[in-house]
Amino acid sequence: MFDAFTSAIIIEYRPKNRNTYIRITHSGEIKVRTPLKNESAVRRILKLRERWIREKLEGLADDPNLPQLGECIRFRGENYTLENLPNLYNRVKKSQNCDDIKKYYYHFYKKEAEISLPSRVQYYARKMDLHPKEIRFRRMKSRWGSCNSHGVITFNTMMMQLSYEQIDYIIVHELAHLRHMNHSKEFHELVRHHLSDERERRKTLQRIRPLVY
Repeated sequence: MFDAFTSAIIIEYRPKNRNTYIRITHSGEIKVRTPLKNESAVRRILKLRERWIREKLEGLADDPNLPQLGECIRFRGENYTLENLPNLYNRVKKSQNCDDIKKYYYHFYKKEAEISLPSRVQYYARKMDLHPKEIRFRRMKSRWGSCNSHGVITFNTMMMQLSYEQIDYIIVHELAHLRHMNHSKEFHELVRHHLSDERERRKTLQRIRPLVY
């Protein structure tokens, strides 16, 4: 059971942060990003969130669908054993270092995103007559995508963990921001015009966060 004062944690010192942020990875690591240099102060903050942390850790233990690092990977809405992905498997089997394995996973997602997503973006861009000035791919911890006022759309490479239906929703969602830089009624109507079940897809995604290893 997690103990705020004695359990292992990973502290990442971020002097520019205003607040302390706690993240629990799917493997059960407690990562803390904080501007505080004093570990005792960090531990006191963890004590305030101890119940929440324990609940999250218990939830991980109870979830049989979480892929095990180095054995499985979440890909296109399913859990794949690494043997079914030879290129990734050949890299992972040579390493026993968890950090290296994570890097291989992230590289795999980025490469797959760069291969698979541009054609889907082009398809919906033509269909919606909304064309981004640039498409970027990078790993993000909490957002599936973003669109800025300059017409640049950034997709989270971790969206390759999702099903094709969910991926298409994110693409249409971000393209719609080229016309409506908000989440107004008109914005949702535009998305719904191209995806009639957008409400269901949106609700599903609201319950999902990128599985950050």
